[in-house]
Amino acid sequence: PRITHVETEKQVIEKLTNEHFDLILLFNKPPDSKIDDFNKKIKDKTDVPVVLLDNKISEISQIAKDPEVKIDKFFTWNGDGKIILSIVQYFEDKKNLREYPTDFKKCILIVEDSVQHYSSYLEIMHDELCNFLDQVITKNLNCEQKNLRFKRRPFIIHMEDYDKAISFFEEYKNNLLFIITDNYLEKNGERKQIGFDLAKKAENEKPDLPVLVQSSDHFKKEIKSDKIKFISKSSNTLMNSLRKFIRKNIGTTNVVFRDKKGRKVQTVKTISGLKSALNSVDEKSILKCAINNDFSRWFESLGEFEVAERCSKVERESSDGEVLRTQLMDIIEDYYYSVNQAAVSSFSQKIDDPYVKLTRIGKGALGGKARGIAFLAKLISKYISEDMFPELKITIPRSIVLSTDVFDNFMNRNNLSELDFNLISDERISSKFIDSSLPATILGDLRSFIKNTRKALIVRSSGMLEDSLNQPFAGIYASMLLANDSWEADLRFQEVCNAVKHVYGSTYFEEARSYIKSTPKHLGDEKMAVLIQEVVGERHGKYFYPTISGVAKSYNYYPQGPCKPEEGIVYLALGLGKSIVDGGSSFAFCPEKPKAPLFGTPKDYIKFSQNSFYALNLRSIYRFVNYNEETSLEKLDLDIAKNHGVLDKVVSTYIMEDDRLYPGIYENGSLVVDFAPVVNYNEYPLSKALKLLLNISEIALGYPVEIEFAVNIPKNDSDPAELVILQIRNMIPPEKRIDVDIKEISDENVYLKSKNVLGHGIVKDVSDIVFVDQEKFDLSNSNQVVNQIKNMNDKLVEKNIPYILIGPGRWGSSDPWLGIPVIWSNIAGAKAIVETPYKERPIDPSQGSHFFHDMIAAQVVYMITKKPEDIYWDWIKKQKKVDETEFIKHVKTKKPLQVIVDGKNGEGVIVDKKTLESINKKMED
Repeated sequence: PRITHVETEKQVIEKLTNEHFDLILLFNKPPDSKIDDFNKKIKDKTDVPVVLLDNKISEISQIAKDPEVKIDKFFTWNGDGKIILSIVQYFEDKKNLREYPTDFKKCILIVEDSVQHYSSYLEIMHDELCNFLDQVITKNLNCEQKNLRFKRRPFIIHMEDYDKAISFFEEYKNNLLFIITDNYLEKNGERKQIGFDLAKKAENEKPDLPVLVQSSDHFKKEIKSDKIKFISKSSNTLMNSLRKFIRKNIGTTNVVFRDKKGRKVQTVKTISGLKSALNSVDEKSILKCAINNDFSRWFESLGEFEVAERCSKVERESSDGEVLRTQLMDIIEDYYYSVNQAAVSSFSQKIDDPYVKLTRIGKGALGGKARGIAFLAKLISKYISEDMFPELKITIPRSIVLSTDVFDNFMNRNNLSELDFNLISDERISSKFIDSSLPATILGDLRSFIKNTRKALIVRSSGMLEDSLNQPFAGIYASMLLANDSWEADLRFQEVCNAVKHVYGSTYFEEARSYIKSTPKHLGDEKMAVLIQEVVGERHGKYFYPTISGVAKSYNYYPQGPCKPEEGIVYLALGLGKSIVDGGSSFAFCPEKPKAPLFGTPKDYIKFSQNSFYALNLRSIYRFVNYNEETSLEKLDLDIAKNHGVLDKVVSTYIMEDDRLYPGIYENGSLVVDFAPVVNYNEYPLSKALKLLLNISEIALGYPVEIEFAVNIPKNDSDPAELVILQIRNMIPPEKRIDVDIKEISDENVYLKSKNVLGHGIVKDVSDIVFVDQEKFDLSNSNQVVNQIKNMNDKLVEKNIPYILIGPGRWGSSDPWLGIPVIWSNIAGAKAIVETPYKERPIDPSQGSHFFHDMIAAQVVYMITKKPEDIYWDWIKKQKKVDETEFIKHVKTKKPLQVIVDGKNGEGVIVDKKTLESINKKMED
């Protein structure tokens, strides 16, 4: 505890007036006032407990008996400072007793009214408890496990009279480890020899509960029970006897296996030690421990109450040693899985535990992506049990994080911070970073991690600014996919090191610098952690990919059919998730109504279906790391997935004669990737699991969320599928309403209108419009247009001029035949983006993950027009021309424009300032 020392009553009152305290400890009587008056003044200021600690035993005993003195607790001390910790622990245990679930607490009851004796006893008991915790909170535990065992330590509860002790016993008798009581206790205002009555009551109702009676009188001969012990208060060995009793009954610190003659065979002190012992000891030794409830009692002592309960059940039910061995091993494996699923452990070369999912190298911050993974792991561990979805194993990928202090060390030791990144190309930045050396202190751990995994890896950025609430940098920094398939560990290690350094370098690439300029952040604000994850998927010859990749959003900005915005949306794709993240072809459904069709007829599904998928080419990586994660990606035809035995798990066949979709692959029909076996026929409860994950994540964060995931469907139908959660981000939802009723605005005052919008609110006073000249533009020119828009955007951002961007097709699409494939930094200065039909051919809107997530987070309005008359083109073209390229024009309006968007009702308009002011005036009137 943090202790503040004062010396006078006046100083106490001053402190209480200005600061908050949890406990007030008065050492001896205050010299400048009466103790009861002083206490009243304190209680007028605060209701925190007040304790009087005095070394004059007779004096404090007398004060404690005075009914006028309302001090919360009295203690004496013998010169040992440990009494202060005992006092703090006393009040902490008292509070925890009320707040902790009954199933997760163990208690020790001490009943004693002598201030001198209970002060000494509590000090001894807390001392012995600390010694016990030192043995059960071992060094090999991670921080979360250590905290859990400390929180689940036994609570030491002190009562001073018989009635309160009986009341406590009735409520908590199933939680008690033992009782220590004086024989002389107060009952109904009188002191009586009734401590032994409490002991006998405990024996009758809880025969196995140890009780220690201590008294100045001698009546040991009356005690005939093995569980009730007696100590004389006048004995020279009182304190030693008390310590022995506490040590014996506070909990067991090990499991001892014995042979049939009772000789010690093996002693186990850790759960990993128990796992090893169960593989080697004789079945009769295991059975003997089970008969004595050694396993459940030991786990209970460790604070692992859930494991103890499972052990207790198998101890009662199993009479076969080999069966018991198997059951205990299963329990331990489940324990390791649940514990390591939720924890971020420091990486250790000595431990290669498949259950440890998330480890770290370094002591700095984890960064946005890694922090999100750790958050998801906790949610899964806390709220989702295996029996909720037995057909679907929900987990996170095995990952290791290089924390931000490694990045700082790397930058400093190689003098990279001194470079002027504005004068260097991305390729040159990457080369300089790759030629630099990683800190020697991390190389051993990183090599050990690479040596122990041959699965494909993705090396991802995890910057401090990534996936932050208001300004996430989704997709701005580099990621690298590595096959990690070589038998040469040194080659695999070198590739990972180069990939890490390339990701570090991407912090300073042109895209990142441009994006940061459009935000309130500065380049120096960013600190880069790196997340190295095993890629989710299965090997198929030279290719590697998951059955399904997906993005789930708890808020749907483009609701269709019977679905509501707050019911969310899920996008699925066969293979790796590039097509979803980049806004390509994917299948969508609402997790609240998974069977509700989002398209008009079964035939319509053909138009939107995937006809190709992405996979990692395992033979593409034995060369220098290139500049993006797509180096190793390959776009494949669906026939290849069919040959791999994967396609039938995710497709239906459209039979024209029936105008119906049938799950699976049939001849004489068109294949549609609609994931019907999973979504419609609930072969695996994916929609239910995603709905639950979205709900608990949104509740925990307080905002709508977006989750990236992958699914592996096994070849053997009897095995569970695997849902692996890869990433979580916040979404910024539309607020409730805007004050302007768009329906009140007449068309003659509208320069642009849309019935399909993304965003909410009013963007005020924008006078600049950048638009694609649709008379000259053709989708075959999409890639050329990107650079022209980027250059114009950079000029406007440099001058801090906001603008409205108008153009055909999907903005941010990875497919240039669907729209202009800009990345977010190319257009980051836009305050409103308008999507128009291409030559009167509408293109369905996309919610490509990275582009749209950055746009939503930046609170940029997105408007989709369906018909040419939705835009007043003649007026726009008459505005003052500022700049022009082959396909792009920049004009400035005479009067500033106002963009009004009602995200709740899905409509928006662009009007001039005068129109908005007149509407506001009408509403005020």
